[in-house]
Amino acid sequence: MRLPDHEAAIVLGGGGARAAYQVGALRAIVRILGRQGRLPFPVVCGTSAGAINAVALAVHADDFRRGVARLVRWWRRIAVGDVYRTDFAALSRHSAQFLASVLTGTRPPPGVASLLDNAPLAALLGREFDFARIAVHVARGDLHALSINATSYTTGEAVSFFEGVPTLPGWQRMRRRGERTRLALEHLLATTAIPFMFPAGRIGSDYFMDGSVRQLLPLSAPLNLGARRVLVLAVGQFSGQHVRADAPAAGYPSFAQAAGHALSTIFLDNLAADLERMAQVNRLVGLMRPADLRARGMDVGHVEALVLAPSRDLGALALAHEARLPNPVRGLLRALGSTQGTGANLISYLLFDRAFCRALLALGYADTMARRAEIAAFLAGCAPPPLPLAGSV
Repeated sequence: MRLPDHEAAIVLGGGGARAAYQVGALRAIVRILGRQGRLPFPVVCGTSAGAINAVALAVHADDFRRGVARLVRWWRRIAVGDVYRTDFAALSRHSAQFLASVLTGTRPPPGVASLLDNAPLAALLGREFDFARIAVHVARGDLHALSINATSYTTGEAVSFFEGVPTLPGWQRMRRRGERTRLALEHLLATTAIPFMFPAGRIGSDYFMDGSVRQLLPLSAPLNLGARRVLVLAVGQFSGQHVRADAPAAGYPSFAQAAGHALSTIFLDNLAADLERMAQVNRLVGLMRPADLRARGMDVGHVEALVLAPSRDLGALALAHEARLPNPVRGLLRALGSTQGTGANLISYLLFDRAFCRALLALGYADTMARRAEIAAFLAGCAPPPLPLAGSV
């Protein structure tokens, strides 16, 4: 079932604590739209921490302003201890046992399946969301579909778990599929399960990891759910990080630098590649007549996308707030090299601190308001400007 051509989906990618940036952007969109009633994005797709924001929008699909206000309050109050255990005894025991099992190749003790224990996050999300409201909003027409992405440890497939109008079919593609379901807390815990950092999430008889892993086509879910216009809220710079001319010579990369780049690859690179691929397909589609495409059995159409992304390096911004981490966590990350070079990226994904998140909220709001005219035009159905993939955003 295709959406009307003027209606857009929203894609909220992963990025740990960086997802607060998306909420600042959403707050600006509320300001741009004025007294908007229901959610202006009939299709909502979320991955990893972006899925938390996506569920909040879907749960409040009848009142976009209220849903965003709830998200702003949530991120303004967040603390590291709300997401994973930070007390010295628990952190040292958990991380030491996990690292020892990795180094020795033995099975870790029961309950120790990752570097960090995210039991607080499960409790927090369980209190926050009434998932039953998703079905209510779908039935009322306030929401077309919500999708949460996770990656199966068993099959390696990227799975888009979705709940939406009855006419939406599932799909099966190479190493990815869409599965209709009733979304619940277990799907959020699965999509936020960053490998090694947080334990795997269980759905049915299978275990899942962060949905950004192996999500080679992040735009697949909104397109399969009927959208042909997509607003993407990214949490990183597509142009990469810039090194100052006076920066000291780089030493051997630390664990944190390797982990930070790995997470950036998971959360950002696939999105950039998919957007670039989409732009190329659009050019090819523009060279052919729609009737010729249909005659050849090619279900391909022009897709419009508008990308909002940070104007600043969020790793550097996180480093300025690093001292606010609980002492045990800060000690662990420093030992892993999180203050060296691009190792600060690792901090930015794990720094669920209210001061850092408020800085992200402010940056997301400012960046989005600076593009107020083009965002208003896009939401009104106009064509977006060219994608900023080759330059800094």
